Amino acid sequence: MNENNMFNKIDLKTNSLIVLVVLLYAISVYFIFSQYGLLDYYRLSIYSSMLYLSLINILLIKAVVYFVKYTRRPFEEKGLKVIANDFVNRALDKSYLINVAVPMLVLPPFFSLFSATKSNIHRIHDFTWDPTFMTIDKMVHFGVDPWKITYAIFGGTYATLFLNFIYNVWFGVMFFFVLWMIVSVDYGKIRFQFLLTFLLTWIVIGSVLAIIFSSAGPVYYGRITGDSSVFEPLMTLLKSINEPLKDNYFYIYALDTQEYLWDAYKSSEVQLGTGISAMPSMHLAIAALLYFTARELNRKAGHIFLIYLVLIEIGSIHLGWHYAIDGYVSILLTWLMWMGAKMISNQIYEEKE
Repeated sequence: MNENNMFNKIDLKTNSLIVLVVLLYAISVYFIFSQYGLLDYYRLSIYSSMLYLSLINILLIKAVVYFVKYTRRPFEEKGLKVIANDFVNRALDKSYLINVAVPMLVLPPFFSLFSATKSNIHRIHDFTWDPTFMTIDKMVHFGVDPWKITYAIFGGTYATLFLNFIYNVWFGVMFFFVLWMIVSVDYGKIRFQFLLTFLLTWIVIGSVLAIIFSSAGPVYYGRITGDSSVFEPLMTLLKSINEPLKDNYFYIYALDTQEYLWDAYKSSEVQLGTGISAMPSMHLAIAALLYFTARELNRKAGHIFLIYLVLIEIGSIHLGWHYAIDGYVSILLTWLMWMGAKMISNQIYEEKE
């Protein structure tokens, strides 16, 4: 078997596995929703508009990546003819186009299913774990509520605004990182390992475990349990910091988002980004995955994403989104899935070597 056929065989295996994982998730969600009378919430098109936005951004990413590579070429390998040939070669490369098209087409319905699932967690399993996680959180941190630790260090207005900004750009960072990995077909083994782990984190951490350990998080603790004494001081502190900033461009956006999610929860709406879930934390799972991937590709990039991971963990506590252990558990589970995906990726790509 020649190298070309071998490469296509690997493409077939990796893309088939990606489609299979998404298909099994879709079937599982359908079955669970049917058991709980939730089929009216079964949606595949919530994120359909993201496909068009993704295509536009892919063109931007490709242009930037190509520009960087082009500028590093020797002078004799530059010119309009070279650019045209490069473009035509990629445009006619069926293997490349399929590798890009498969994840691009399955991710919008996948995220639509995830959003529908997250928005219905409380209908499948009531928020019952918050008191337990609050207690464990305090025990793990030597009897101190973790948010008191973060405020002792980052309690100032500018530090809080910075953490709020870092936490809010998480979606954008993830979005561009995923698109970059999708188009970076040449990364081969690492790319597939990333994509497989990415899907598994949303399924295992964001869906299965989120349902089993159904919890709302510190910001909603008082509303869910009726005990406002535990985290009300945290929310009061956040609001006091935000009060002078309400008319500014930069303020604590998290407070508005938290109310938006609560209103959607109370009105039973399923929209973009709705749904309440604390344990485990998807913010930390994805931040950890970006770090694991970046350090494999570039040492300096790995250091940057490690700092980003730490800031996301601090921000999740500081802004009342999560118990500290939500993040700890997510990081550990993501690493385990990353290593499992590595074993699968190595086994598939061994045929190429």
